[in-house]
Amino acid sequence: MLEENVLDSIASAEQRASRDPHGMLDLVLKFPAQCREAANITWHYGVGASEAVEIRRIVVTGLGGSAIGGDFLRCLADEYGPIPVLVNRDYHLPHWVNRNTLVIAASYSGNTEETLQAIRDASRAEAQIAVVTSGGKLADIAKQASYAYALVPGGQPPRSATGYMFFPQLTYLAHRSLLRHQFEHDIEETLSILESLAKRLGPDVPTDQNPAKQLARALYGKIPVIYGSQGYRGVVAYRWKSQFNENTKIAAFSNVLPEQNHNEILAWVQAQKQAPNWAVIFLRDPNERFENPRIVRRVEVTTELIRRVAPVYEVLAEGESLLARLFSLVYIADFVSVYLAYLYGVCPTDISYIDYLKAELAKLG
Repeated sequence: MLEENVLDSIASAEQRASRDPHGMLDLVLKFPAQCREAANITWHYGVGASEAVEIRRIVVTGLGGSAIGGDFLRCLADEYGPIPVLVNRDYHLPHWVNRNTLVIAASYSGNTEETLQAIRDASRAEAQIAVVTSGGKLADIAKQASYAYALVPGGQPPRSATGYMFFPQLTYLAHRSLLRHQFEHDIEETLSILESLAKRLGPDVPTDQNPAKQLARALYGKIPVIYGSQGYRGVVAYRWKSQFNENTKIAAFSNVLPEQNHNEILAWVQAQKQAPNWAVIFLRDPNERFENPRIVRRVEVTTELIRRVAPVYEVLAEGESLLARLFSLVYIADFVSVYLAYLYGVCPTDISYIDYLKAELAKLG
């Protein structure tokens, strides 16, 4: 049973302590400050593989909350980069990685076993290597091998440290002239929008004036399906899915247009026979009507069909720059997923299933 006044009874940290004992919402509220700090983190440049070697491709290797920064970087590289960025979520790197590949190893804890194996692959392939971490074994490897590395503040769940794991990667590529764009203005715009969202979506803003609380209430008891209208919105849709998984402990699914229109759109024919409680969220961009009117029409028709069996909600990106629009959609998910966790009465920070899995894997040595 949904408690009607839960979201309007959590204005202070003391009031929400029982529902959020580890302070996930406090971390969400601090996210704009985290991003500002992260954009100014100092890189330590080693004496590893020569930067004079031509870089022809970039691979960001990481898992979970540490990998999503690589996904965001790929979106920016697709728009501004002269070479491709790929994200590797595995123990091993592709066999084509070589000395002309820049491998960025990203692990917030520094102890992600898949990332530690992947950096060994990168070393054997004589790739150029950079590391973003808060410490652990990965920091030790970077220092011992004289790789370029950025040390970020530790001590919080990786999914709440996205700013720390993304912005150093952005500044490193800028240092290497691997992005053909000046990001100073974009970063300032992004920070300004994040700070504005924190005020508008924060716990002290009542539900009737708070879109994040309203969406959380609408999603209670539902299976969220998040669709990105195109491009970077698909990456952000996956982030929304992951935040619902980790913060709210519920199943959620994501996809992106136009791909969804070529297969998954037909799933809605019998969706209600599988479950009666779907809800769809479309992540939109205010510029899509100018960039590709056909995408706008695809969203309209897809929405018309889905509304026959499930409610559909829209969330619109904010900002002029691509960076600001991307991060505005990312940040809204943080609030919605934590508020929904409060409604379900679950701790947003708990990852007991992941901890159990890691413990079982540790027994293998």
